[in-house]
Amino acid sequence: MKKFTVVFLLLICHFTSARAQDTIILYGIIDIGLQYATVSQSRDPVIPKNQFWGISSGVQSGSRFGMRGTHEMGGGFETSFTLENGFNAGNGNAQQGDRLFGRQSTVGIKHNEIGQLDLGRQINLASNYFLPIDPFIEGFGQANIGASFGSANTVRYSNMLLLQAQATRSLTIGVGYSFATEMTSIYADNGSCATGTCLAINQGSQFQTNNNLRALTLGAKYASGPLLLAIAYDQLRGPDNIPNGPPNPNPTAWLAGGFYDFSALKISFAYGQTRNGAWNGQPTGAGTTPNGPLSDGTLGSGAIFLAGAAASSAMLGMTVPLGEASILASVQRLQPVGDVLPNSFKGPQMIYSAAYLYSFSRRTNLYTYASYGNNYAAIQTAQSTVVGVGLRHQF
Repeated sequence: MKKFTVVFLLLICHFTSARAQDTIILYGIIDIGLQYATVSQSRDPVIPKNQFWGISSGVQSGSRFGMRGTHEMGGGFETSFTLENGFNAGNGNAQQGDRLFGRQSTVGIKHNEIGQLDLGRQINLASNYFLPIDPFIEGFGQANIGASFGSANTVRYSNMLLLQAQATRSLTIGVGYSFATEMTSIYADNGSCATGTCLAINQGSQFQTNNNLRALTLGAKYASGPLLLAIAYDQLRGPDNIPNGPPNPNPTAWLAGGFYDFSALKISFAYGQTRNGAWNGQPTGAGTTPNGPLSDGTLGSGAIFLAGAAASSAMLGMTVPLGEASILASVQRLQPVGDVLPNSFKGPQMIYSAAYLYSFSRRTNLYTYASYGNNYAAIQTAQSTVVGVGLRHQF
C-alpha cells in the first residue's frame, strides 16, 4: 500500500509538471448581427444604387475557432503553435478562401528576452503592430483602418518566415519574408504592356520561386506605459511568368502612428503612403455576395500592381471607456495622387465612423455602429453608408 501511494504521488507530480510545461488552449469568437449597407454614385447612370439588409457575420471581430499551444524547452526557450480557422457564423462556411486554418497556421520558437521566430500563414507586421492603434481594432468593415491603409487591412501572407527581436524591454523590431503569399493579385499595365489595358491574374504557390507573388514586411513598435508608437513597411514582388514579363515597379506601402492612453480617453493617429499599386481595402460590409459591389472582404485578400498609382492616408481616432461600455470613433482620409486616373474621376475619400460597445460579461458584448464614406474608393460622388447591431461572444 505504501509503494502504491508513493507511485501515485510520483504520477501526480509528473502530470502536474507536464501541465506546467505544456499548454494547449481552445478558443474562439462568434460574432453575428444585422446590417444595412448602401452604395451609390452619380457619375455613371448605368451602375445602379446597391443595398444590403440582412445577417452579417464577423463585424466587430471575425468569427473563428482555434487552438494554440506552448512547450517549454528550458533555458527560457519555448516552442509554440497556432491553428486558427475563420468561418461565417451566418451559414457555417469557411472563410479565407475555404482554407481549413485560413486565419493563421504557424509554428515557432520564442525566448522572452531575445524574441521569436514564426513560420507559416500569418498577418503582416503592419496589421499586427497597428491593431491596437486602430480604435476599431481592425474590425467593423469600412470603419477600420484598412479602409484607408490597405497594408494594415489584416493582410495575411502564406509561407512566411517572420522574425521579431526584442531589442529592449520596450522596443520590438520585426522582419518577415513570404516565399509565396498566395494572394489573389491583378497585374495591370505590367511588363512590356504599355496600353493600360493588359491584365493578368496569378495565384498560388509554385516550385519556381520567381514565379510566386512574394512579400517583404518590416516593422517596429515601442510600448511604454500609456504610449505606443509603431512603423511598418511592405513591398510586393510579382511573379516572372505572367504575360509580358514581371511587373515593375513593385507596390510599396509604409505607415507610422501610435496612441496615448489618458485613462479617460485614448487618442490614436496614423499616416502613410502607398505607391505603384494597392493592397485591398475594406469593403462596405459583410455577408453579401463575393462578386457584388458590397463584397465580403473576409473571402480573401488581394493586391493590384499598377505603376504610378499612389495614395496618401491619414487617420485620427479615439476610444472613450465608460465603465462596462465604450465609445469608438475615427476620421479617415485617403488622397489619391499620380496621373493614373483623371482628376475629374478621382476624389479624396473621407470616412466617418462611430461605435458603441456594452459588455454584459468578460466574454459577451453588444455593439452598434455606423460608418459613412464620401468619395468612397476615391471615386468622386460615390457614397457608402453602413449601420448595424450585433452580438459577440468569446469562448
